[in-house]
Amino acid sequence: MKHIIFYLLLFSCLITDCQTFILSGKISDQNEPLPFATILVKGTTKGTNSNINGLYTLKLPAGTYEIVYQYVGYSKKTEKIELTGDKTLNVNLSADGISLKEIEIKAGEDPAYPIMRKAIKKRKFYLNQIDAYTCKAYIKGLQRITHLPKNLGKLIKLTGGNPSDTNDLKGVVYLSESESKYHFRKKEEEKEIMIGSKVSGDNKAFSFNQLSDMKINFYNNLIELGNLSPRPIVSPLNENAFLFYRYFLLGKITGDGKTINKIKVVPKRKGDPCFSGIIYIQDSTWRITSVDMLLTKDTKIAFVDTLAIKQLHAPVVGDSIWLPITLNFEFGFKVFGFKGNGYFNANIKDYDLHPVFAKNFFKNEVLKVEEGSNKKDSTYWQANRAVPLTKEEENDYREKDSIAKIRDTDRYKDSVDKKTNKLEFTELFTGYTFNNTKRRISVSLPGIITYGVQYNTVEGLNLSYKFGITKTYEDFRFFTINGRSRYGFSNKLWGGELDAMYYYNPMKFSRFGIKFKSIIEQYNQLDPISPLVNSLYTLLLNRNYMKAFKETGVELNYFTELSNGVYFSGVVKYVERDALKNASDLLLIDNKDLLFTSNDPRPDINHDSLFTTNNALTAEVSFSFRFKQKYYTLPQRKIITRSKYPRLSVIYKKAFPYLNTTANYDLASVVLSDNVRLGLFGNFGFKLRGGGFLNTQKLLFMDFKYFLGNQTIFNTNDYLSSFRLLPYYTFSADQWYAEAHGEHHFNGFIINKIPVIRKLKIGEIVGAHFLSSNKLKYYYEINFGIERIFKVIRLDYVLGFAPENKINSGFTFGLNLRL
Repeated sequence: MKHIIFYLLLFSCLITDCQTFILSGKISDQNEPLPFATILVKGTTKGTNSNINGLYTLKLPAGTYEIVYQYVGYSKKTEKIELTGDKTLNVNLSADGISLKEIEIKAGEDPAYPIMRKAIKKRKFYLNQIDAYTCKAYIKGLQRITHLPKNLGKLIKLTGGNPSDTNDLKGVVYLSESESKYHFRKKEEEKEIMIGSKVSGDNKAFSFNQLSDMKINFYNNLIELGNLSPRPIVSPLNENAFLFYRYFLLGKITGDGKTINKIKVVPKRKGDPCFSGIIYIQDSTWRITSVDMLLTKDTKIAFVDTLAIKQLHAPVVGDSIWLPITLNFEFGFKVFGFKGNGYFNANIKDYDLHPVFAKNFFKNEVLKVEEGSNKKDSTYWQANRAVPLTKEEENDYREKDSIAKIRDTDRYKDSVDKKTNKLEFTELFTGYTFNNTKRRISVSLPGIITYGVQYNTVEGLNLSYKFGITKTYEDFRFFTINGRSRYGFSNKLWGGELDAMYYYNPMKFSRFGIKFKSIIEQYNQLDPISPLVNSLYTLLLNRNYMKAFKETGVELNYFTELSNGVYFSGVVKYVERDALKNASDLLLIDNKDLLFTSNDPRPDINHDSLFTTNNALTAEVSFSFRFKQKYYTLPQRKIITRSKYPRLSVIYKKAFPYLNTTANYDLASVVLSDNVRLGLFGNFGFKLRGGGFLNTQKLLFMDFKYFLGNQTIFNTNDYLSSFRLLPYYTFSADQWYAEAHGEHHFNGFIINKIPVIRKLKIGEIVGAHFLSSNKLKYYYEINFGIERIFKVIRLDYVLGFAPENKINSGFTFGLNLRL
C-alpha cells in the first residue's frame, strides 16, 4: 500500500508542478508587431524573443511567475501569471515614457554630455568587470532576395538556361538555427561549442551562426566587424568619442526604481567609421542598458548597405552585473540589381560567472562544431527553439527539405545530369562541364574564347588548352587531375603538363601530388610577367620581356600540417632543361627605334646564346610557423581563422649532382610576414625575405635567385612581394640577397575628411620596398596609391632609387580585391 501511495504522489507531481506548459502570444505597439522583443522571467535570464511577426512562445514548469516584456525604445511591462496549462497572453508596449521636465540645460551644451562623460569614465570598469563566464545561445539567421535585375531572364536564356528559373532565386536563400555554449575568459580567450545546427534544405551543412561574431562590446574603444568593415567602428563610449560624436538627451525613463537616460548619438562627420542611433545609460551606475545603432554605406561597410544593431542588457547578479540577453543584426543590401535583406537574432541565457575550465581548454580552438549537431530532428528543435518560426520560415523548411530529399535520389541526379550535360552551342565558346553527380565526378573543358591564345618571340603565336577532372567525397576529401597542352606555331614545338593531386586529410590540409611536364618556363621562377601582358607589349610596343626555356621531367610534392600552426611542404624534381631561341618577329605596330632582345636573359647579351642541355635533381623543404593560430573544428575538417603573430617560413633547397645531373647548389632562405590592423589608422602589411647560397659548385642562370620585378604599367603580382620598376632579370642574385616590403592601407583615414572625394569611397596607400644583394648594393622604391577605384582597380605612383643617383618613376595599374 505504501508503494502505491508513493507512485500516486510521483504521478501527481509529474502531471502538475513537474509538467511544462507553453506561454505564448503576440507583442505589439498598438497594431504593429514588435520583432525580436525580449520576454524574461523576472530576476533570471531565462526567456525568449518574439519572431519577426511579434509572436513568442516560452516553455515553463507549472507555477506563478512575473514575466517581463521589453523592447528597445519602449517601456517594459511586467505581467504576473499563474501557469497551470498552456496560456496565451498578448501584450501591448508603449513608446518610452520620456520626460524632459526639470532638466537643467547649460548654455552651449546638451545635458547628454555630462552623462556621457560619466559613462566613458566607467567604460574600463565595465569592460574588465567580469573575469570569466559561460552562457548558452540560440541564434536564428535568415537572408532573402526581394528583387531581381530586370534583364536577368534574358541573360539566363543567352547562356542556355531557362528564364523561368529566376522565380527560384527570389525569397529565402539562407535560413538556419543553431544552439551553442559560449565560454569566455579575460585576455581575449574565447571558445564556442555548437551543439545544434539546422540549415534549411541541407541536412549535411553546418550553420554560419556564431555568438562570437555577434557579441559586440560597446565598452571597447573600437569595434571590429571582421569582413563587414575594413576599419573598426568608433564606439560611442570611446575615450575620444567627443571628437567623433554629438550627443542629445531625448529624455529620462523611470521604472523599478531606476532612471535610464535615452541619448541620441550622431556622427560629427560623414564618412567617419561611426554609429548613429540611440544608447540607453542608467543613472548613478552609468552602465549601458540597451543599444539601437545603425551603420550605412557612409561608413564604408562591405557586402551590405545598412546594418542595424540592437542589444538589450539585463542584470545577471543582483543589479551589479548586466550582460546582453538579446542581440539582433538586421541588414539590407543592393548589388548588381539584386536587392534583399535579412537578420541574425541571438537569445542568450544561463550565464555562469564562476565557471571552472579544464587545463588547456581554450588553447587555440575558438569554435567546435560537435559531431551530429546537424542531425537533430524536428522534435529536438520544437523543444529547444527559443524563437518561434514564422509562416515564411515554416514554408521554407518544409519546401526545401522536401526538395532536398528528392535531389538526393539517384533518379533526380541522373535526370539533372542528362539535362545539364547536353552540349549547348554557347558552351563551345564559354566552356563545357560534364557532371556525374552520383559518383561526384566533374570534367571541365575550355571554350574557344577561353583558350590560352598568346604570343611571344620564342613560340610566336601559341595556343594552350586545359582540362580538369575532379572527384569529391562526402568527407571533404577530393582528387584532381589537371592537364594542359601547348603548341607554338613558329618554333613548331609541342608541350604539355599533367598533374594529379589527392587531398586526403582535411583536418591537416594534407595532400600529395605528382606532375609530368614538357613545357616552356620563364627563367624567373616567380613568373613575374603574365603571358597576356607580355603578348600586348611584344606585339604593340616591341618589348619582348618574357625569356623562356624548356623544362621536361617529373615532380613529386607533399604538404601537411604537423601540429597546429606548423606546416611542412616538400618538392622533389628531376628535370631536363633545354635552351630556346627567338623564332618569330611578328609585330602589329613596328617601332623602328626598337629591336627585339634575345631570349638570353643575361644583361648585355644581344644574341641567342644557347646553354648546353642539362639535367637537375632538386629537393626543396619548407617549414612554416603561425604561432598561436586560431581555428574552427568542424566534423571532418578544420578552418583557420587568425593569429596575432607573424608567419615565419624557413626554406632549404638542394640540387644533387646525381643521376647524370649538372646542377649542384644549396640555397637557404627565411620569410617573415604579417598584416597588422592598426585601428582607425588602417592596416599595415609587411614581408621580409632573405637568404643565400651555401654551395655554388654548379649554378646555372635559371637557378639564380630572382625577384618579382615589373617593367610594364600593369602590376599583376602580389603587391606585398613585388617591385614596381625593377627589371625582371638584371639584378638576380647568385650569392646572397635581402628584401623588405611594407605597405600601409589607410582605408580612407585621410580621404574621408575631404567632403567631395570621400563620396568616391576610395582608399589611400603608401608603401616602401627594399632590395640588396651581391649584384646590387641597394635598391628601394616608394609608392603612393589609391585603391578601390570602381571597387577593384588600384593606381600607384612609384619612385625607384638605385646607386649612382639613378632615379626612375612611373605609374602602375592593377586589380586589388581588398574590401
